[in-house]
Amino acid sequence: MEESSLNWKMKTAGILLAALTILAADRAAAADAAPLALTLDDAIKLALEQNIDAERARYNLAIFESEYRQAIGTALPQVTLSGSYQHNFEPPLAFLGGEKFIAGLPNVLNGEAAFTQALYSGGKITAVLRGGAAQREEGRANLAQTRDDVILTVKQSFYAVLLASATASIEADNLASAEEHMRTISERYKMGLDSDLNVLRQEVEVANAKPALITARNQVELGLTMLKDTLGLDVDRPVTLVGTLDEPTGMPSYDKAAEIALSRRPEVVAAHQKVVVAQETINVDAANGRPQFSLFGNIQWNGQGQSLDLGPNDRGTSSAAGLNMTFPVFTGGQVHEQVSQARLVYERTLEEEAQTRRDVLVDVKRQWLGAEEALERAQSERTAIGQGRRALDSTEVRYKAGRASQLDLIDTTLALNRTRTNYVQALNDYWTSLAALERAAGVPLKEMTP
Repeated sequence: MEESSLNWKMKTAGILLAALTILAADRAAAADAAPLALTLDDAIKLALEQNIDAERARYNLAIFESEYRQAIGTALPQVTLSGSYQHNFEPPLAFLGGEKFIAGLPNVLNGEAAFTQALYSGGKITAVLRGGAAQREEGRANLAQTRDDVILTVKQSFYAVLLASATASIEADNLASAEEHMRTISERYKMGLDSDLNVLRQEVEVANAKPALITARNQVELGLTMLKDTLGLDVDRPVTLVGTLDEPTGMPSYDKAAEIALSRRPEVVAAHQKVVVAQETINVDAANGRPQFSLFGNIQWNGQGQSLDLGPNDRGTSSAAGLNMTFPVFTGGQVHEQVSQARLVYERTLEEEAQTRRDVLVDVKRQWLGAEEALERAQSERTAIGQGRRALDSTEVRYKAGRASQLDLIDTTLALNRTRTNYVQALNDYWTSLAALERAAGVPLKEMTP
């Protein structure tokens, strides 16, 4: 018994070891693979192909399209085939005037082909078709909305990585500058022109610059991880981004963006289609209280015999056709209440559509103002960067000549790096706000440019 338990434990350990080995090998292979270079367009394309939200929206649209085709089927003729076989172990009987008679034979076969065609349904079929078409358009709008959401998420993540990369570059320059100043101060100290206190103070500056660089580089990796998750990639797969936070290119027209958003944004389109569906639902429910006319016809085949080998006298056919009418004269008020409920839903969807339009205008205004503010900050900081570089160059010259203090050197360096950081942050805010403005308007920027 103990030997069996030991064998089981050894087998389990072997399986776990093999699984861990395979997992480690897979991760090592992913780490050693050539980095995947992605532009922004590449990332968007990949996300639209692999993102789970976009895939779910495509399934929802396929369902709406299927339901629309199903609605079309209600207007087409309905053809059915049926058949049956019955074996009577005891012959069926019929009774008449106190006498009983054998009314059937052991083997009974029946078959029927029937069709019905709706001629008039009180407008129900037409309303169902219009409602189905509106639902299909709503599904398309929802898919477009999901695609826009995915694109915005990818752009935000992409720009965040570029911002982190730019910040890391600034921190690397800051460390290099601090180390360069350390060498200058050390040389001056050896020449007796600086005190050991200045050397210690600069060593602290160098030490403080290293954690900031480490944090910035970690933000790059974290941003890449979040982007790879959005793209549906293995988080351990090496990825490099091709691109930079470019200079601002100006502002689109707010009036044009707002006008386009109210007619093109997917949420507005979807909200309007919901109104159409609700309106057609009223017509469908109202049709339940109107007369219904349909054409019908059938061909029947019947046969009975002592065996399944039926002769001409054991079988026969019959056929019929006609017009069917049903009129729900009294339904206990059910149709009336259904129509009342449908009208309430319709009025609610009108309010929801109006609210959606207001929300869209607020969103467009907010994103446009954010982009404009970021543009002004970027323009201001870009000018300040040039001034800061000149100030640092002058301070370094003056410090080496003994006409500026170490504190002046540190303050000037920090001011330049802060300005550079503010500038790349403004660029990130500008491009992110423009991406959000595209999402808010539902069209590319070029269509909002006057």
